[in-house]
Amino acid sequence: MDYLRYYFGTILVCIAIWDFAHGGHWVWVGVGLLIPITILDVLAKPDLNMRKINHPFIVNIPLYLHLFFMIGLYASFVHWVNTTVQASGSIPVIDMVGAVLSLGLLGAMPNVPVTHELLHRRDYGRYFATLLGTFFLDPTRDVAHIHNHHVNLATPQDSDTARRGENIYSYMFRASFGSYKDFIHAEREKSKKTNKSIWSPSGRLVRAIVQVFILIGVVTWFGGVYAMVISIFGLMLAKLFAEGFNYFQHNGLVRVEGQPYESRHIWNHLSYIIRPLAYEISNHNDHHLDSYIPFYELKPTPDGPQGPSMFLSFNAALIPPIWFKFFAQPKLKEWDLTRATPEERVLAREANRAAGWPDWLGEPTEETVSA
Repeated sequence: MDYLRYYFGTILVCIAIWDFAHGGHWVWVGVGLLIPITILDVLAKPDLNMRKINHPFIVNIPLYLHLFFMIGLYASFVHWVNTTVQASGSIPVIDMVGAVLSLGLLGAMPNVPVTHELLHRRDYGRYFATLLGTFFLDPTRDVAHIHNHHVNLATPQDSDTARRGENIYSYMFRASFGSYKDFIHAEREKSKKTNKSIWSPSGRLVRAIVQVFILIGVVTWFGGVYAMVISIFGLMLAKLFAEGFNYFQHNGLVRVEGQPYESRHIWNHLSYIIRPLAYEISNHNDHHLDSYIPFYELKPTPDGPQGPSMFLSFNAALIPPIWFKFFAQPKLKEWDLTRATPEERVLAREANRAAGWPDWLGEPTEETVSA
């Protein structure tokens, strides 16, 4: 099972390919899978086991094949569009919505975790990551992720760190544009050293734009206007879904700028479901302490900050008052009182005040009451 569990995401994409091939309301299954996965993730016990992988190439296979499965997903989608239009002349709105949601969800999960793992590789895996990023409109994600997020996490400089009181909807848009902004900034700094314009045909920006247009262009060529419109909305939704899951990785945590980050600045989500499906991206602590450790060698850290079920969190965050009251505030109150340094408590108290949250750091403690 230590090997087979990492084929979970591949199976989900294959199910979606089959669903598009059969057409009709089956196109909803891709996003409908979120329901049983959420239930399983909530019921699953914490998985604190190390993986015993003696043959890494077996668990690397689904990573490098994932690009071809995503191409297969879009090919199956185009086939569905063509057969549906040929049979009835149009596509029911309800099925178009299902197709957008399915493409959006699968463009994010497990596609983003696969992309994340490969962009940290020192071999050709990083090139695969830039291609996979096309399916959630972020072929340059590696630049902002490595050069900003892994340096500035849990500070205002990191667009990937959700602020206290920031709902998932505003975060998804801010983080999306933040990723693009950080990339542009890095490219401009690079252009100063190389004397090449960021618009150089050999530059990352132009290549990224070309990749996206090629994907949409091929889909349109073979599937027509219906396929073009659905794919564009699916890609945009995939980007938002990608940031939506990212919302929970450092949510509300604070760190003094210039100070090194530690285990306490990283949420972990360690269930038997999310760990293999996300290729250990939710086994987050060890990854940030050494980002070149392959996913199957990451060591769970049970004494670090633990978040609730990732999928339950995602669904709860869609209703911000529920997320803040029953999930974010209790977890961050515990973090402030038991893990934050005195300097971080100052930042946390300011963040709570700005969010309009209770001032639990101003409440008397047992020590002050007894004194």
